[in-house]
Amino acid sequence: MTTEPPKPGDRRPLAWTVAAAVVGLALVGQAATSSSATYDETTYLNVGARWWREGDRVGITRMGSPLLFWKIQQAPVFWALDRLGRGDLIDDQPRRQAELLPLARLGASWIWLAGLALVAWWAGRLNGPWAMAYAAWLYALSPNLVAHGALVTMETPVTVATTASFLAFWGFLTTGRRRWFWASAAAAGLAFSCKFTAAVYPPILGLVWWADGLSRDANLAGRLRRTARVAMGTGAFVLIMLASDFALTGFATLPLSPRSGRHPSASGWFGALGPLAARIYETPIPQDWVGFAAQIRHQASGGPGYLLGERRMGGWRYYYLVALAVKTPPLIWLLAACRIRLDGLRACLTRQPDRMLLQAVLIFFLIASAGSSRNYGVRYLLPMVPLAVVWLSRLARIEGEAGSRAVKLRRLVLGAGLLGQAVAVASVHPEPLTYFNAFAGGRIGGRLILADSNLDWGQGLRSLGRLQRARPEFRDLTLYDFGDVDPAYYGIAGDVHVINADEGQPPPPRVEDVSTPYLAVSASLQHGPWGPEGFFRSLDGRTPVAWTDDATIAIYRTADVRAEPARPQ
Repeated sequence: MTTEPPKPGDRRPLAWTVAAAVVGLALVGQAATSSSATYDETTYLNVGARWWREGDRVGITRMGSPLLFWKIQQAPVFWALDRLGRGDLIDDQPRRQAELLPLARLGASWIWLAGLALVAWWAGRLNGPWAMAYAAWLYALSPNLVAHGALVTMETPVTVATTASFLAFWGFLTTGRRRWFWASAAAAGLAFSCKFTAAVYPPILGLVWWADGLSRDANLAGRLRRTARVAMGTGAFVLIMLASDFALTGFATLPLSPRSGRHPSASGWFGALGPLAARIYETPIPQDWVGFAAQIRHQASGGPGYLLGERRMGGWRYYYLVALAVKTPPLIWLLAACRIRLDGLRACLTRQPDRMLLQAVLIFFLIASAGSSRNYGVRYLLPMVPLAVVWLSRLARIEGEAGSRAVKLRRLVLGAGLLGQAVAVASVHPEPLTYFNAFAGGRIGGRLILADSNLDWGQGLRSLGRLQRARPEFRDLTLYDFGDVDPAYYGIAGDVHVINADEGQPPPPRVEDVSTPYLAVSASLQHGPWGPEGFFRSLDGRTPVAWTDDATIAIYRTADVRAEPARPQ
């Protein structure tokens, strides 16, 4: 890919952009068919099938999840299956999950493609045609974007809706046209109906808006007037956002409480106002608001997390800093450093036309780091990745003489950045969810740093099935599996013990009591937060005899586990 200024009518940037879309879709397609369902996908497929057949959509809200994203992903596929006479795949869930899952994933891949189109268009508007092409390739070769683009979870829908909302808000800041403001708020409502993370977008965009027109020469009265004006505008943004969510979810309502009658908690919390609070509990409100309230309760109670060998309830303030360090291809940081070197950090934050991108990314990161008590994965930062890609595309706007040293150096950096992305995604293809960079020790080293959706989200059953077919001796094993579906549905043989994220499960048989020649353990149980505390300690220091090809499941020889550990010489 060249970066020389295009001549009028030059279609090469568009051709490179289309090529990026084709390559990216191929990567997403192969990833979609390679793995079994992640933990969350099992839930969403079951919920989607019940909704499609019975109209039930209450359970997902009580869990604390939005209403729309899984419908957008699954409804077109379900409609097509019914028309083709294959509705039995929908009816027989989760037993036929292995057949339905890749169809649902492939059918939802258009959402990932829509994200690429938005990113490319935004980069082109800011920085020209070659920046459009470059941004498209950065997006298409991102291991994290490809990984979640191949799943039917909420991450890609909320990421694409977020991109649309922030793009429209950039249009508002650039042109001053209110229609872009309302479009941004409506898109934020779409994002909220995909993931409740979008609740932080109004304050982020309000801060960006306030800073955009701020003048150092403004007196205190002027600043106060601007603050009041922005606050009122942000309030209007919230109202349109909530109205958009309510409309997109079909004006569905649900009471906060699943039951009527006595509410002891209302009396305990509100005293004499208990009867009024009980009535509010039983009054139907927009259904996504009920789900949001449930999610707030989850966040308040925290959740088990894993970082650098430590398990903790409530998370770490530096969790996402570590996650970014080990889950981002290293040469992306080179691109970021060069972008800052090109314009200067202060200019990137205050003067450049794309300043809102870096501002929004940094504010979001600070909110996520300070406010999240449930550290489950780098995926929580995914909505900001497209903004970061557009911000980096500024490097592809080459200015100056083609043969100058500065231009040659910039092109070298651009090429290195794309090469780094290509090497990163190729190193884990077709299992991009398991990507860890070389500084983390790759996927094997990553097991000791992060768990859950960073590596083993319960998606390794297809990989284990491939291994059992290639090496039949591994069919006689004991499997400790992190997930929420019967491994037999994926053809897994052996003595199977499934451990999910629910509390109060009876402990499985001890590792030391295994009677099969081999035992296999999911990474999120052995090193992550979901296995019983200390349950797999006898595996410490043991070398697996095999790994699944995605490195999410390690296989040990039982005799080695029972043997006394070797003493150092």
